[in-house]
Amino acid sequence: MAGIGFELYKILHKGTLSSIIQAFFLGIIIVAGPWILSVLTIYIIQTYTFMAIADNPALFTVSIVYVYAFSLFLSGGFHYVFSRYIADQLYIENYETIPSALFTAIILISVLSLVPSLIFVFFNDFSFLPYHTLYVLSLLSLFVVINILWIMLVYIALLKAYYKIFFSYLAGTMASILGVTYLGQLYGVAGALCGYTAGQAIIVLLLLTISQFTYPLQKFTINKEFIRSFIEHKRIFLMGWLFNIAIWSDKMLYWFLQGQHIPHTLYYFYIPYDIPVFLAYLTMIPGLVYFLIIAETDFHKKFYEFIANILEDPFRYIQSKKLKMLLSLKNGIKGIMFFQSIWTVGILIKLPEILDFLGYAHTINIHIMRILLIAVFFHMLTLNLMIYLLYMELQFEAAMAACIYMVVNIAATLFSIFYAQWLPGTSYMLASLLTTLYCTYHLYRKAPIIDFIIFSRT
Repeated sequence: MAGIGFELYKILHKGTLSSIIQAFFLGIIIVAGPWILSVLTIYIIQTYTFMAIADNPALFTVSIVYVYAFSLFLSGGFHYVFSRYIADQLYIENYETIPSALFTAIILISVLSLVPSLIFVFFNDFSFLPYHTLYVLSLLSLFVVINILWIMLVYIALLKAYYKIFFSYLAGTMASILGVTYLGQLYGVAGALCGYTAGQAIIVLLLLTISQFTYPLQKFTINKEFIRSFIEHKRIFLMGWLFNIAIWSDKMLYWFLQGQHIPHTLYYFYIPYDIPVFLAYLTMIPGLVYFLIIAETDFHKKFYEFIANILEDPFRYIQSKKLKMLLSLKNGIKGIMFFQSIWTVGILIKLPEILDFLGYAHTINIHIMRILLIAVFFHMLTLNLMIYLLYMELQFEAAMAACIYMVVNIAATLFSIFYAQWLPGTSYMLASLLTTLYCTYHLYRKAPIIDFIIFSRT
């Protein structure tokens, strides 16, 4: 992501108010465009076009939530490896392999998506729904489309067509809302899900079209080198896979152990936790944008200067560049913490008014929301620290961080449900905090000897 960060950094440093707003707006679109618009879409549908899903609103919302959750389970590790492979090809200026890697990734993830989704459909009985065949086909299609969208979210970091990307998201979102409204009135929940799926598919198709202007596909062949890279980067794959399991594990345990059940299906949901979790996740965005535009961009520059000629430079030059890199790392972490702290504390202070404005004052437990805001603060820090670990090729440490995150979150959630009766979100907060401390420990212990680590591996 550092490549696009440099472009946004240039915009930011024009020094005008409009350039600052533009840089952060584009950063939000790149970092969390589909995420924000999906939450906004569901909110608009539930608030303003409720009649389109009135026959079974819970089924409509839970279907989409399950698609997003399990797509991250499936593709979490996949898109981390894809990102690393693309970065390596850019580094060696091997641009011809990039579009073939994209289409190979799309084919692989599409095939992989069908297997679990078909198994899921097989063990559910949707015959109680009107137009249940349409619902099943829409559910299968949406799962494939969202998995492709995660791949595209990585790939668009290469593109500089920021406003085209934004309007692609906007067009797809509007199509989803209109599709839900129109088809929902005709075919109930099945039609609503079909309309939502169509809008997301439009986003994917538009992003694919934009991608062809930057890195056009001349001749398609399966990129076998990309497939082999999963063996080379197995620790990165493991990290991404475990990390996504970690952040969803407590939600799913509350679903299946304390949640409500939709009859005839395997769907469970837990409203007291589900809604505040999704709102809390949105507060992570400012910290991620700061990392993209400022912290990672500066660190990437200093790290590249350090690593570029490390085998040829005199020792004093290596040490001088290393100190600059370490200073950038330290300042970046401090900046992220400061920037996100202001945002989080501000929301905590004004939380009652914010919930009242959004219409959730009587449906969300404010104490759960406060716990989640703190948990998301450490979640965001963990994610950024793990990226720093990957920069320094500390893949084992990053994978262990994800493993610790998963184990602590699962264990603490089970302990809370069966013994302690903590408020939902407490286990997530503890897991995020402990993983942040683990990543910080390894960064501050190993970053100062990164030159020794590199020399010992070469």
